[in-house]
Parts: sequence; C-alpha cells; structure tokens
Amino acid sequence: MEKSINKYEALEKFYYFEKEYCYPVLTVTDKPQIKALTDHYCSQLWNEYVSETKHHLMLVNDLKDWKIKNEIKKEYNWQKDWNNNIIEAFEENIKPLLDWKDEDPVFFFWNKFSGIETTWSLICKYWISFLYEDEANILVSPKSKNVIILSVNGNLTIAERE
Repeated sequence: MEKSINKYEALEKFYYFEKEYCYPVLTVTDKPQIKALTDHYCSQLWNEYVSETKHHLMLVNDLKDWKIKNEIKKEYNWQKDWNNNIIEAFEENIKPLLDWKDEDPVFFFWNKFSGIETTWSLICKYWISFLYEDEANILVSPKSKNVIILSVNGNLTIAERE
C-alpha cells in the first residue's frame, strides 16, 4: 500500500500573500485557490517538470541539468511594470504568449522546495506578489508543454518541457 503524501500546507507559509504585502489584496474567494505546496510534494513536481539534479534555476548551467528546451527570449521586460505595481501588465503582455485557459492548473516554482499550485487566471491577477523573488521563477501547466521563465532583471523566456 502506497503511503499518501500531504500535498498542501497553509498559504501563510509565504508571507507575501498576507494582506499587507499582497498586491492586489488577496480576496477571500481567491485565497483557497492558491495552495502552498509542501516541500516534499513540491520537490516531486520539480523533479518531474524541471530538473532532477538542480534545486534552483540559477544553478542550471548545462542543458542536461533540466527538462526544458527550445528557449525563446521575449522582448517584454516585466520588471518596470512590477516595480510600478501595474497589475494589468501580465495579462496584457504575457498571457497572450500562451494558449493556457484561465482555469488551467499552474505550478509556480521559486525553487525545488518552494512552490504554489493555482490557476492561470490567479497567476495573472496576483503576478506582482508571486514575483517577490526575481531570481528565476518558472511556471508550468501540466496541461501544456510550454513553460514561462521569469528571470533576473525582468527577463522573460517561453520554453518547452520534454
């Protein structure tokens, strides 16, 4: 009999979704749809979708270190919009780059042990809070081969999973 693992823990694990930090303020109806992943479950997903050998995107130095290919850098730089709290910027500039549906599940990873599961629409709505740490984050939708990499200095890359 396979032991079940806990997949989620309290969102309070990530302080940047608290009222005083989250922008826009997280609504009561949206909060339950943003699920903090336990370290163990996050690690399993990271190994499946991102890398089995590296625990952070900034440590990937060789293509064999990860499960991403065909990277295409985009001209749009999100950093200025993030610094100026322009909520609409993600929906206007990044959302059209993919064919993800609003209700599609999305994993947002800061690293192998820190991530969230939510929907594409909530990523677009609260993107400013998700990017509290801009040291290379990756968004993966299990329904799509495409991924989004949001890196240092506002760099944006669309790539594919193996």
